[in-house]
Amino acid sequence: MSAFARGSRRSRESHRSVGARSPVRRLLFAGLLLVVPAALCAQAPRDSLVASVLTMGPGDEVFERFGHISIRLRDLRTGADTAYNWGMFSFDQPRFLQRFLTGDTRYWMEGFPAVPLIEWYRKSGRWVTEQELELTPAQADSLRRFIQWNALEEHKWYRYDYYRDNCSTRVRDALDMVLGGAFHRAVATHAHGVTHRSETLRLSAAYPALDVAMDFALGRRADSMMSAWEELFIPMRLRELIRDVRLQRDDGTIAPLVRAERALVLDDRYAERPAPPDLFWPLFAAGLGSASMVLLLGRLAARSMPARWALGAAGAAWHFILGSAGLLVLYLGLFTRHTFMAQNSNLLLATPGSLALAVLIPVAIVRPGGRAGRAARALTVLASIGALVALAVHLPMFPVQANGPLLALALPVHVAFALAIRTATIVADGDRRMPPVRAGSFG
Repeated sequence: MSAFARGSRRSRESHRSVGARSPVRRLLFAGLLLVVPAALCAQAPRDSLVASVLTMGPGDEVFERFGHISIRLRDLRTGADTAYNWGMFSFDQPRFLQRFLTGDTRYWMEGFPAVPLIEWYRKSGRWVTEQELELTPAQADSLRRFIQWNALEEHKWYRYDYYRDNCSTRVRDALDMVLGGAFHRAVATHAHGVTHRSETLRLSAAYPALDVAMDFALGRRADSMMSAWEELFIPMRLRELIRDVRLQRDDGTIAPLVRAERALVLDDRYAERPAPPDLFWPLFAAGLGSASMVLLLGRLAARSMPARWALGAAGAAWHFILGSAGLLVLYLGLFTRHTFMAQNSNLLLATPGSLALAVLIPVAIVRPGGRAGRAARALTVLASIGALVALAVHLPMFPVQANGPLLALALPVHVAFALAIRTATIVADGDRRMPPVRAGSFG
């Protein structure tokens, strides 16, 4: 028997003992039996169904860095206590990788017993906050009916979008629906001046290599300033915002949306950063350092075979990585539903043509004379020109894509390879045309 049930039983036993003491008390007790149940029935709809928002902080895995959020419904009459989650997926789903790459994701929503779910997040080292909502009985019932409909097999599946239709936006939209659009209107002035790119880099900062890769993959659309409504694709932003929301009730009074807030799990081991990392100076230093090494190898290549091989390997690796990344992003932006990767000026830094250089540079190093050397020199110059064009379109008079850090990395290295390959292959061509020098030939 639950504590709630035990307390109710003790209350009933107390009433019986009081009513047995005298006829007058029996009459008073009879009157109470007529009045109290009516009052309890008037309060029952509000007290019997409690709706709250559960927010879970970042975790260790990459896909956990963006947090999670769900709606918890507790029915105090039946004891049902369920947390409903959107954005559910499984790596074991058929064609999961293919769907992930094409943006044709097939995720679902599902309810789980709330207490075991919270305990699972506790064991995972992720904080959990519960915000109990101040909803009218009709609003709470409407929310429950919608969730029950959404949880049906024929309705639970949907195409997940990381920015526009994820676990957090589904909770946001459900709340706005039961509040008749009042939630949307209430948050309109709460924007933080952030973009999809800045939020992405901020939350994935624990993985620097992935941060750089996502910075490269995101196109110009990711740099548009988000409205307060769009910012709520981040669960932690939604938690912060609903704390301050005040709504007008039917009687004209203004009341907070959150009735009470409780920290169910306190754990900051995976705390989010307040701002995205500044990638410019680390990548600029990496670009200058790499460019210096390439230029040194280019000068040594004229008289050192190991230096020539090192230059060829470095050129092949650099352009293979850039060409593969550029080809992938070009495909994703043009032929898939990853719309935030389209209109990406980073393709000027990493064109699919770099894949040709990944082959031509080693060939030109081994056989500097002939077409391979000339083609390698021409294409490395074109790669440098592409990087300079990317720098030009980064200027304020053009629609700016926030790719300054990637420009700082790629431009020096592209220019260095153009100079080094030219030096190595032209000197070698000259060596092959010059006759051997004999002793005394200048005397």
